[in-house]
Amino acid sequence: MTAKTTPPHGERRCYLRGCRQPECVEANKRYCKQSDLRRHREGPSRIDAAAVTSHLRRLIDEEGWTQIDIAACTGIKVGTIGGLAMGRYKTCSPQNATIILAFEPDFDAERPGYWTSNVGSMRRLQALAVLGHPLYLVAEEAGISYATARHMCCQIRRVTSKDFAARIAAVYDRRRHQEGPSPVTRGIAKAAGWRGPDAWRDIDDPQCTPEEHRDELGAYRRQEIRHLAAFNVPEDEIADRLGMARAYVHDLIRDMGKAA
Repeated sequence: MTAKTTPPHGERRCYLRGCRQPECVEANKRYCKQSDLRRHREGPSRIDAAAVTSHLRRLIDEEGWTQIDIAACTGIKVGTIGGLAMGRYKTCSPQNATIILAFEPDFDAERPGYWTSNVGSMRRLQALAVLGHPLYLVAEEAGISYATARHMCCQIRRVTSKDFAARIAAVYDRRRHQEGPSPVTRGIAKAAGWRGPDAWRDIDDPQCTPEEHRDELGAYRRQEIRHLAAFNVPEDEIADRLGMARAYVHDLIRDMGKAA
């Protein structure tokens, strides 16, 4: 283990160790003058964190944000966010305070265009649950935390980042024609009254309402396609029989094959 070296005279470190040699006293005075000048020009290096803590508590308790998500969106370390949110830090830097207080996740946020409605993401997660895809698996495939996905699915959030929305949409596009592995998830989704992928004409439109017959029609079509494909009926013929687009039938059969 390397022994600590004693700082030389003429440095403030030596003064802080108890040395009162004239050169060390002068080094301390010089540092204090520079610190006072910097504070006068740039403001205090630390400020009261009460307002920051209150803002973070509202985001977490009322808006459903997690410390990890706030850290990811603001660029501030999650440990700093956690310490401020829990009230362990009574002060913070003015820079962090400015960033956190400006973090207001809505369409008129400090970063215009960064946020989007959570409606589409919520419906996609619920639709995948109807098919039997557990939320934790969808979250893992999308590369987001389970807590974030749960908040999105249960409409705890009003908005979400476009990045998270795009990740959910990508998983949805890959899985929307596949039956999931969890009958428990299907039962939970049914009990909650969630709708499958075929119930929505425009899944991102907040004004769009689910259509029961479309959900039933989608389930019927998937069953018919699966039945005909099992007898090696060509995809083109299946599409013609059911009056569906050939590309849609091709994608669905391909996805069902992957699931199998």
